[in-house]
Amino acid sequence: MVSSDKPGIYRKAVNLIKRLDQLTGNRVGDLARSLTNVNTKKYWDRYLNSRGDFWRDFPYQFLLEELPKNALFSLLDIGCALGDGCRMLKKNFPQAAITGADLSESGIQKARAKSSDIEYFVFDLLNQEIPKKYDYITLIHILEHFDDPYPIIDKCLKAVNRAVYISTPYGGDFDNPRLYWKGEHRYLFNEHTFAKYKCQVLRITERIEAVGTKHIVYKITP
Repeated sequence: MVSSDKPGIYRKAVNLIKRLDQLTGNRVGDLARSLTNVNTKKYWDRYLNSRGDFWRDFPYQFLLEELPKNALFSLLDIGCALGDGCRMLKKNFPQAAITGADLSESGIQKARAKSSDIEYFVFDLLNQEIPKKYDYITLIHILEHFDDPYPIIDKCLKAVNRAVYISTPYGGDFDNPRLYWKGEHRYLFNEHTFAKYKCQVLRITERIEAVGTKHIVYKITP
C-alpha cells in the first residue's frame, strides 16, 4: 500500500500559489488567503471560551519599562482577549486610563467580569474606526492575524498621540511575508517590516518556550 504524502502535496500547492501570486500582482494570493484565514469572530469566540478565565500577560512585560511611571495617560489595547494584559498594566500604572478592545464578545464579557476599573468594548479593527484618540495604542500579538498590517498601522497612527507599541512573532529572513496556509497567522515580521514609518525596533527576544518562537517588539510614533 502506497502512503499518501499530504504534507508534500500541501507544500507544493502553497509554492504554486506563491508563484502565481507574484505573477498576478497578488490577486491569486489574495483569493487563496481569504479562503484560508480562520480569524473570524466565531473562531475567536470559541477559542477564548476555551481558555478559562486567564490566558496570558507575559507579552506585555516590556511595557513596564516603556510607559511613564506615576503618570496620567490613556492607553487602548486592541486585541485584548480576556483582558489579562490590561489588568497587568492597570496594576502597574494605577493612574492611567486603560481600555481594552477585542473582536470577541466572549473575550470582552470575561474581561469585564474580572475588572471594574478598566473599560472594555467590542471592536472590529478592520471595519470600524477607533472612536477617539489615546496617548498609546498597543497591538500585542495581533498584527500577525491580519492579511495586511499596514492599513492597521495607518488607522492606529491617526488615533494615537504618543506611540503605537507592537509585539509579534519574529520571522527572521524571508523573501515573502505573506502566509498562504490555513491558520491564524497571516504575515511575517522582521527588522525591516516597518521601515517606512518612524519606527524603533525595541528588542528581539530569545525563543520563548511557552509559544515556541522569538518575538519582535516595535515602537512607532506619529
